[in-house]
Amino acid sequence: MSFGSFSKTIASALSCVALASCAPMLQVLQSVPGSYYEASENGQPVRLAVREKGRGRPMLLLHGLGASSYTWHEIMPQLAKSQRVIALDLKGFGDSDKPLDDAYSIADQAKLVQAYIAQNNLRGLTLVGHSYGGAVAMAVALDDAAASRRRIDKLILIDSLNYNQPVPFFFRLLQTPVVGELGLNLIPPDVQISRALSVAYYRASKVDPETVAVYANPLQSEGGKHALLKTVDSLMNENADTFVSRYRTLNTPTLLIWCAHDRIVPITFGKRLFHDLPNATIDVIEECGHIPQEEEPAQTLAAIQKFTGR
Repeated sequence: MSFGSFSKTIASALSCVALASCAPMLQVLQSVPGSYYEASENGQPVRLAVREKGRGRPMLLLHGLGASSYTWHEIMPQLAKSQRVIALDLKGFGDSDKPLDDAYSIADQAKLVQAYIAQNNLRGLTLVGHSYGGAVAMAVALDDAAASRRRIDKLILIDSLNYNQPVPFFFRLLQTPVVGELGLNLIPPDVQISRALSVAYYRASKVDPETVAVYANPLQSEGGKHALLKTVDSLMNENADTFVSRYRTLNTPTLLIWCAHDRIVPITFGKRLFHDLPNATIDVIEECGHIPQEEEPAQTLAAIQKFTGR
């Protein structure tokens, strides 16, 4: 990056700070997890926040980058009427631990999710992943399909990150040495989240202040900022081609839910995934951006219930 570009980036960040000082402060909401699952990673304990509702066959929900299990709050109560629904906060996000280490890749997250599934003896599982959580879910599902005793019956991927693709400008800034860390420290978390959601939603007017506050809260801490930077940085290092070559071997019944106006993971990638998976169906939601469970919860819920039959 040239000095001129660096200066423009810093100027932009400072302008955001100035704008934020004129904006009303959002209430920082404290969510309370139902419990914690303690895993071991490289000999160190890592606690993952767990929220659970309902009884019956299990459904496990994995959120996207920068989000948390809160992303499912519109649809989780309805889903839990007919099954046991479990929502995890991935390592580094929501109320889960945010250690200052480098283990924030998709493979690292998948190992923690696999350990949770095994240690809680989840069988007949429907695994659901959104965006970055979809990439984690895919990694888990591919390993499960190759196992002698399968635990996953169905897979649901929502606007999922499953191929190498150009990343949004905000992510490119975070991946830039010095600039990413400086931006996270200069720009108030509520401004960062508000702007990110305005890109992720088809209609920015639907961005709710409560959602902004919930997602901004973890970025108040050093661990939250570290986790976001390390996760985004790891996306450049993931060997996606290794995963892609295995997609055609995945016979697990899979539902793809995609928004027609997704600017983060465009629907062209959803259609590509539909053709690469041998046992997939796709449900396209119109007038929706990147987070249908928040922006169009009724349609998202209907698609999931139709696919699962419950």
